[in-house]
Amino acid sequence: MQQTDIASNNMLGARTLRQTELDEGKMKANHLSLVIGITMFLMSFTAFADHPTVVFGINVAGPINTISASTLPAGTFTLGLQTEVIDNDEFNTDQLEGFAADGLEGVHTLDSITNTSISASYGVTDDLSVTARLPNITRKNIREGELEGGIPEAHTHGDSSGFGDLLIMGQYSITKNDSSSISVNVGVKAPTGETHEKDNDGVRFETEFQPGSGSWDFLLGIAVSKTSGVFGYYANILYNKTTEGSQSTEIGTTLSYNAAVAYRLNSESNHHEDHHNTDHAHSDTRLDLILELNGDKRNKDKISGVSEEHSGGNTILISPGIKVSSSDFGGFMSFGIPVVKNQNGTQSDIGKRIVAGVSVSF
Repeated sequence: MQQTDIASNNMLGARTLRQTELDEGKMKANHLSLVIGITMFLMSFTAFADHPTVVFGINVAGPINTISASTLPAGTFTLGLQTEVIDNDEFNTDQLEGFAADGLEGVHTLDSITNTSISASYGVTDDLSVTARLPNITRKNIREGELEGGIPEAHTHGDSSGFGDLLIMGQYSITKNDSSSISVNVGVKAPTGETHEKDNDGVRFETEFQPGSGSWDFLLGIAVSKTSGVFGYYANILYNKTTEGSQSTEIGTTLSYNAAVAYRLNSESNHHEDHHNTDHAHSDTRLDLILELNGDKRNKDKISGVSEEHSGGNTILISPGIKVSSSDFGGFMSFGIPVVKNQNGTQSDIGKRIVAGVSVSF
């Protein structure tokens, strides 16, 4: 009888162990399916060219352009400095004159956009972080095809530069464990930026070329993070609802969508998230290789309620990058190349994008 009981117990223990392994396998499959599903959803959408992107990461670790779901530990304060340079495939003089001759007045081009921003983030609680970001935006060599007395010309307007609008974002973690987390993002953009920049002729730039839009805009999104050994998986969606601002202009409402995979080079320092839900590793310094897909779908701009034909569209970049980080410092660089360029009307496309920056936590 005793031997029978022992055998029964052994069989019960084996079944329990097998069930535990099956449950763990199902959990892993569910997490992986969630990440893959969100990534495929992000890829299903079909305009960086004239506007900087909404890049809003707050942590010294994690992806670069994709928003991580991790929130800062309570009482942690982070300062960041970041520069984004968008280099366009600009139209030449002959092309602009040709557009004007064909009746496509209002087609414009610019060489590049540089968006340098400072940010400050604070962990209100372990589950709630707040970030404020103030950009300085420069648009180089703005030109436009026009008809002057029936003769097509390429009019050079010059550069536009100044402080942009203040952006404030709250991030709240709705679920998290040792390896995964989901957070919601809620934000507002206040009309603090410059809206009266003038061109080479002393004429006020249209709102789409101003550093600030003069509008109150509202942001809502979700972010997902998952870590497994030396790999980290991230995805986010951020909807930016714009309103009418300066010069009766509404810059097109935007949907930003991103997905990223990070690989830790110093593999003895595994990715994981602690009880504060902040990515870190066993060693003091981590070095990550990052590959991202960064998308931006923008509606057409409106002036006095009328849509601008040559505005808005959708662009997706593939962005390899590298990040070095410790518990209180992060430095990163990302190089984006367009793989989808689907602009409305006639617009110059983005050629490449470089994002680089540093952040320090206290």
